[in-house]
Amino acid sequence: MKKWITVFIGAVLIITAVSYYWLNSVADAELTSNETSQVKKDDFILHMRIESADEGFQVFRAIQYVGDESVEIKHQTPLVSVSFNHPNHDYTGKTVSNTLTTGNSYHPQGVKTFKTPGEGVYTLFCEARFIVNGEPMKISHQEELTFQ
Repeated sequence: MKKWITVFIGAVLIITAVSYYWLNSVADAELTSNETSQVKKDDFILHMRIESADEGFQVFRAIQYVGDESVEIKHQTPLVSVSFNHPNHDYTGKTVSNTLTTGNSYHPQGVKTFKTPGEGVYTLFCEARFIVNGEPMKISHQEELTFQ
């Protein structure tokens, strides 16, 4: 009986040590470098900045209008959808309108934060979808992110 108790306690200690090691190795993965990207389509530029944050990483995103005349854009929320490691994008809510002039940067949504995954290379999918002067516009981008 005493032998079984010793074996049981030893097994619990080994499982605890392995779990602790595994959980810490996943949590220790960090974004290897901050990334900044711009994608231009017609008179618009999609700007993205990906930075390390506590317990994860954050994505800043905006569109900039660089045309000559002011334009009205309409969009659902969010203006720029961001998804991590799957290409799905969800747009909800009522339509929002805004008038942009040359040089305006438009970012109606706040920063998007994701938890850090384990070590590896993952894909961040970004998509801006809006209507400009009655015409649909979509700007898409994929960014490879490395975590170590």
